[in-house]
Amino acid sequence: MAMATATAQGTRFQSKSNNKRSDFDSKKREAEKWAEIWFTKLCQFHKLPRDCQWQFNSDHVIQFLQAKVKDGFPAWKRRKIVENLVSFQRKANTPNPAELRFIISKLKQIESQDKRRSSDEDAKRGKRYTAVVNAQDDSDLTEEEIVGKINPREPDTIQQLRRKLRLVGHAYNTELAYVKWVRRFLKSRGVVSLEDCQNVSRKDVEAFLTDLVVDGNVAPSTQDQAFYAIQFLFDHVLEKDIGKVDALRSKKAKLIPTVMSKEEVSGVLAEMDGLYLVIAQLLYGCGLRISEALRLRVKDFDFDQRQITVFCSKGKKSRLVPLPELLVEPLKRLIGRRRTLHEHDVDQGIASVWLPHALQRKLPKAAGEFRWQFLFASARFSKDPQTGRLHRHHLHRDSFTRALRRAADRSGILKYITAHTFRHSFATHLLQAKEDLRTIQELLGHADISTTAIYTHVLIDKDAPVISPLDRLTVAA
Repeated sequence: MAMATATAQGTRFQSKSNNKRSDFDSKKREAEKWAEIWFTKLCQFHKLPRDCQWQFNSDHVIQFLQAKVKDGFPAWKRRKIVENLVSFQRKANTPNPAELRFIISKLKQIESQDKRRSSDEDAKRGKRYTAVVNAQDDSDLTEEEIVGKINPREPDTIQQLRRKLRLVGHAYNTELAYVKWVRRFLKSRGVVSLEDCQNVSRKDVEAFLTDLVVDGNVAPSTQDQAFYAIQFLFDHVLEKDIGKVDALRSKKAKLIPTVMSKEEVSGVLAEMDGLYLVIAQLLYGCGLRISEALRLRVKDFDFDQRQITVFCSKGKKSRLVPLPELLVEPLKRLIGRRRTLHEHDVDQGIASVWLPHALQRKLPKAAGEFRWQFLFASARFSKDPQTGRLHRHHLHRDSFTRALRRAADRSGILKYITAHTFRHSFATHLLQAKEDLRTIQELLGHADISTTAIYTHVLIDKDAPVISPLDRLTVAA
């Protein structure tokens, strides 16, 4: 018996040893593959034939890394490149790997500094990796695959702006906003082409931003967006230092958000039906933004755990929100109807949905799988503006906005109601229910609790209300 046990243990030990050896060999082959890939890309950058005898040095690598910085590669990714090149040097027995190790140590310092920066700063730099695809490595994608299609009839300045925005991973809505502001800026200065833009200076930027305040009377957030678009143009397209911009700042006060009472929410919801009712209930019941609600996919709903996963929200963050019990059955029925539509698309051979990042390439069948489909699907297929491919996308937000306005008018509510008003009401009603502010921050997906704290300004304590002096005067009389 003891001998049999010892034999079994020995077999298990041998099996584990073989598995570890297999994993080690697999990782070694993978590392060698990437060392070869990055050496080839280094040769291509320096316009040299791929020759294993080329003894590149730190200067060659630094020039290569500087180009990657302009392409939006973060410090950790540049460090990976150098580590792969060190592995290649070691394999090829070329001298001076110590020079590259010094570069690695410097990149580690930059990497640690990057990690200490806030998530808002990460979003401004266009961080491309989110919780939904953190396990996916798209470093082997070509520039053409990342950039997609760009209209060749557009001015070369705008084409290059779109290319850089996509390379660093900005959202398509950000691309639309930045292109709009850069077009306005270039038109105001009377320039179009990249060659003409070389004469544009900081003074032009200051004049444009000041005109937005004086003539346009824009809000601070609007002026900020215009500045960030122009700054991106200077940094990534023109490759010029914009310097310190001294423009007249907009001083419009921030408004307190409009909030509906519980009775008003019930009144508006009572005037809605079908898909739009479910969307409105998600906005109020989960505190979602309209863009987050419309982008929900079938796989994002966990009915057993009663929760919804919100992927790729504002700031490239993901979060979990509770699934209201009231929505369980309506959502299940809606998913059933969505499956019927998807099966029709499959039968017609046209089932397809837009996928984020490199998933389309790494999971080529995912676009036709039911779990990846948008729940609130559009009735028609539409063309992806970046790739030109046809997909069944989600509903457009304008269709929900029209339905909401009709419902608000029929309910008799006189406040100006938008989709975001449901989100404001969600946060305010939770605060009235004595919910913790930090919990509400997590549910809303705010990076800074000061953003959530604005909802404390719209609260009136019903248990101890402030009595108006006019009411006190009436009582005294």
